[in-house]
Amino acid sequence: MTQLDMGFEVVEGFSRPNWTIIQEFIKGHVSKEDLSPAWRFVAVRWLQELAADLGGGARLRESEHFYCLSDLPVGSIGTLLDFAESARQTIRECLKTAVWGRFHGKHVLLVFSDPDDYYAYISYFYGAGVHPQSGGVLIHKGYVHIALPAPTLAFTHSALAHELVHNHLCHLAIPLWLNEGLAVVIEGRITHRGVTVDGELVDRLRAHWNETNIQGFWAGTAFGIPGDESELSYSLAEILVCQLAAGECALDEFIKAADWRDGGQDAAARILGHGLEELASGLLGPGNWRPQRKVIKEQWQRPAPSATPPRP
Repeated sequence: MTQLDMGFEVVEGFSRPNWTIIQEFIKGHVSKEDLSPAWRFVAVRWLQELAADLGGGARLRESEHFYCLSDLPVGSIGTLLDFAESARQTIRECLKTAVWGRFHGKHVLLVFSDPDDYYAYISYFYGAGVHPQSGGVLIHKGYVHIALPAPTLAFTHSALAHELVHNHLCHLAIPLWLNEGLAVVIEGRITHRGVTVDGELVDRLRAHWNETNIQGFWAGTAFGIPGDESELSYSLAEILVCQLAAGECALDEFIKAADWRDGGQDAAARILGHGLEELASGLLGPGNWRPQRKVIKEQWQRPAPSATPPRP
């Protein structure tokens, strides 16, 4: 591994490894038994380069399953790693067999005390244009990792729990509503925030969603539209996931089978014994809430009014 040239290139102030070169090197030189130490070696070299880029008090700390690079005080990083380990255990218990099981190395957390550094770092992974404010992001490119701003430690804990759920689901091409719903629900369990469904929220959901715009929810495009569209997409996703978790069928089996291209409809029919329209109608009332594959595909072809979440 010491012979590996990671192909670092400094872009927008940060060292970016050439992950294609790295993957090809590991594929050609490392046995299956040594994949985890090989990827840990790569992660440490990469994070050491990032630490040099950040300068100041940036330091790399690790726990059993995590690397964390941050310029936060040592005690705060230690607290964050303890939280991450506990959250990881809860997530694995909730997702059961749907959890990402073929992961090599350790999870990587980048925690930025300076919001300008955070946005400079993540801008590399997004296209041109205006993007909404971000409280944290799971980055799929190269070595999957989580980047977070750190306005307060409590905020960072909530954002970390949310992104860790996405991290443990990143091997599955599931619908965005399911991915976000699971992240919100499990984040709530980890941070001891219960689901509150009052009459006002139900009224707002029923007033907002109709048989036309519900297809944007199933497609995932509604999550990227600021305002009520995004807010009520997250609320609806959270409630639907809670209903799924309370059902008789195994939630993990549905998660593994759900396909983003049809909003999870085929998986619901096979595993739940009914379509998603039945699940939605229990909350939204009578209506044609069925995900429509053709309309979902059309949703992706429309220009978005704002940055939309990437496809799973």
